[in-house]
Amino acid sequence: MKKIIFILFVCIVSISAHAQLANTIWKDTLKLDNPTEVFFNFGKDTLTVTTVADSALVETMTYTVKDNVFIIQKVSGQSDCETSTLGKYKFEITGNEMLVTLVSDDCTDRSSVLDNTKFIRSR
Repeated sequence: MKKIIFILFVCIVSISAHAQLANTIWKDTLKLDNPTEVFFNFGKDTLTVTTVADSALVETMTYTVKDNVFIIQKVSGQSDCETSTLGKYKFEITGNEMLVTLVSDDCTDRSSVLDNTKFIRSR
């Protein structure tokens, strides 16, 4: 019985962590070639990064969430990241802010931009 309750608890926590990001939009200025204000739009399982100025698509990725860590994988976009390279980032949401810190990512184009980034919730 304890095992069933524990498994149920883990499932609820996992769903809750994913629900924190799903269907939300976060904004920040990233240090790309030039500082660029972007939106991170977390859909159900897809993350799109677009510029605030003209809604230009910067990157499309898939993502999953487990234990306040999101794992992203490039589908298409401007970075030099390989589509097979996974990036793992811990996130902490406090109020309308989300702090993202690097766990592991072999793509330096992505990790150098995202590590220790603080996003503001836009929606």
